[in-house]
Amino acid sequence: MATVSELWGRSEGRNRHWWVFVGGYAGIVLALLLVVTLGSGSTLADTLLPVALFYAPPFVSGASAFRGGGYLASLAVGLTPGVLYAIVVEGHVLVGQPTTAQAPLWTLAVGFGIIGIIGSFLGYAIGTGVLRFIRGRELR
Repeated sequence: MATVSELWGRSEGRNRHWWVFVGGYAGIVLALLLVVTLGSGSTLADTLLPVALFYAPPFVSGASAFRGGGYLASLAVGLTPGVLYAIVVEGHVLVGQPTTAQAPLWTLAVGFGIIGIIGSFLGYAIGTGVLRFIRGRELR
């Protein structure tokens, strides 16, 4: 059974932690999605978008866990790419600019979410393990 501290993270500075890690990551992903979707597409944004969607959640979650974040912060980091992708693409379609995607939107959003959740929980486990290792070495 998970404790309250493992679930929510440290009680001191919890709101700031969520704003920095979850909100900061969501802001970066949203900005990249908007640049790629609304703009003509730059090589830098096209390169950074897959990195932000697929490779960043384990690192963001690991850093969050190392700084005292809980399971829920890692879950939010993992869900961010899929949810924001669905919101931006659906908004793009609602404005009247249809997409040329072959797959339904919900399958892409679920796929991005699954990849993000798995990566973020692996990052959480590694970040927590490193933190416990460092604390164990300090006690000696």
